[in-house]
Parts: sequence; structure tokens; C-alpha cells
Amino acid sequence: MLAEQVPLRAPSCDFALLLSGGLDSSVLAYLLRPPVCVTVRYPGQDRLDESQIAATIAADIGAELVVVEPDHLDFTTVLPHLMGALDYPMGNASTFSEYMAYQKIAGLGLRVVVGGLGPDEFLMGYVRHALVLFGADAVLGAGMDAYRPLAAKLMHTAGEDLDPAEAVTRLVLRGPDPDGRIRSLVAAAMGKAGGDMARGLTLADLSTAWRPLVMTSDKLASAYALERRSPYLARELVELSYRLPSEYKISGPTTGKRILRDAAKALGLPREVWGSRDKLGFASPVPTWLNGPLSAWADAQIHTALAEAPTALQPLLEGGLTPGNRFDRTRMQALMAAAWFCDQTVRAAA
Repeated sequence: MLAEQVPLRAPSCDFALLLSGGLDSSVLAYLLRPPVCVTVRYPGQDRLDESQIAATIAADIGAELVVVEPDHLDFTTVLPHLMGALDYPMGNASTFSEYMAYQKIAGLGLRVVVGGLGPDEFLMGYVRHALVLFGADAVLGAGMDAYRPLAAKLMHTAGEDLDPAEAVTRLVLRGPDPDGRIRSLVAAAMGKAGGDMARGLTLADLSTAWRPLVMTSDKLASAYALERRSPYLARELVELSYRLPSEYKISGPTTGKRILRDAAKALGLPREVWGSRDKLGFASPVPTWLNGPLSAWADAQIHTALAEAPTALQPLLEGGLTPGNRFDRTRMQALMAAAWFCDQTVRAAA
């Protein structure tokens, strides 16, 4: 079905593919054969660097590979423009990578960009899915020790089982949920899955993080007059993915998106793609920067917003003044909220 449905979504004009080097975008590369692939890498951040795999994929399909290499100073420069494009206080670390990729694509004179949204949510591609389905011990024991700080969010009183809705809420939000609204959304969504935990996790994603994720991609692309296409969201593929038994989606702590891995292997993709145990995508080192070279700058941005922010926004901003690990989204969200609020203030004054 992939070979049938994905090519139907191929633009009739020249276009660029967002190629992280991961499973989802690499399969699209083989099926769509784009003329241009764009990837983002951060020098000195080896764990986040999949550019060599992206180069191999681009060479295999005969595409031009464009590599974007932003640094922490680029982040301070583009943040106001990025938040102006989003026009809401939302975002995560990968938002920066995506924005820089769109900027480059527009500079190449292209007007259509294709990306790989969808498989992570529908085929259990996130580490948080494995943490809920198999438990923290199994995930860490499978060699995913880099996710220990994320697994720590599942800590609870010894001898007590952590409610699945609570576990999902902690892993999705990675910050405070003072009035329990996110947990209520998650619990209601999972309750519609009829006891199928994998489907429940998909429904929880769709009710919480999915809409902001799609809106963010569309808004950032629109900021550069780009049309964003997501072939995996073809109705036939979405419906099939949702109906699949869970064992076709994930069979172990490091084997999410199992059916897509099998398809990648059948298509002849390199083993580094379909055999990869980790998911990076367009991850960025922004959280590390905010606790390192940009720490003082981030604090100053948040304090500036705090001086005039409404009461409802202050807890989020204040929480961002405390450094966190790379899986803690509070500081990043506080900074983006501060930038958004300052942008709104400037617009109102104008």
C-alpha cells in the first residue's frame, strides 16, 4: 500500500524532502525520488547527527543533498521571527531545526516541501510509547540508557502501579499539569480504545500533541510561502495503521514502527535505517544551549516577559528559570512563550 499511496502524493513540480536520515523520511525518499533533500546537522553534536545516513540515501536516489548547519547564535536571531510565524506560545526543540530547513528551501527557490509526519503516532514510533507498553526497566535494559532522564518521569511510590493515563501525561507534557486538564484529555482518549493500549496511545497523541505538531509544521512552512505535504497522512494509510494489531506496530522496547521497518528492508534501504534503535528526527541541541552558552540570554528573555506578563502566564515563565535536562520541556516552552508574549506586546504597541 505504501508503494501505491505515497507516490500519488508526489508534487508535479520540483520539491524538497525533509530528510533527517531516519526511517520515515528515508522511506519517502525511496518512494518519491525527490530532486532535492534537505537535512539539518549541528557540528559537535554527534548523537544528533544523522547526516551521513542522509548523504547515503540522497546518493542512492540521485538527489542533491543540502545540509543546513545552524548554531546557537542563529537561534537567538531567528526566535522572534519563528514565534511571529507560529503566533501562539508553543513549540519544542525540533521547531528550530524545521524552521531553518524551510528557510533554506525557500532560498533555493522551491515552493513545495514534503515531510514524514504520521508514522510515529500511528505505529508506536516514540520512546514514550515503549516506556508505557514495556516499562522503564525494559527500555533502559534494551540499551536506551540515554533516555534515563525521560524514564525518571515515571517514578512513583514503590509498590503502587502508575496509571497509564498518568504515565502518558507525564511523558507527553514533561512539565506541570496543575489543573489536570491534559490528564483528563489523555484518560478520555485512551478510554475509547477498547482496551487496546497501542490504539489508546495513538488516540492520546491525537488528542494532545498531534494538532500543535501539524499546525507548527504548516505555519513554519507558510512563513516562507511553502506548501507542506505529508504523504503518510493519506486516509487509506492512516486507517490501515490504526487498524493494525499492535504486534505489527511494535514488538519490543526498541522496535517501534515494525511494519514500516519491514517495508524499508524490502525496498532496499540501508540497514542503518531499518535497523536503527533510536529516533532522532530533526532533534536539536537547543535545550543544552539554554543551560549552557545561552543560559544568561534565556533568563533575560524570560525576566523581560515576566515584568508585564498576565497572571495566567507567569507560572510557566517562572518555571522556565530553573535549568532542566534535555527531556524537560519547561525551560524551552517558557522561552518560546516569552518570545511570543513580547511579539504580541510589540504588535499591540504598533
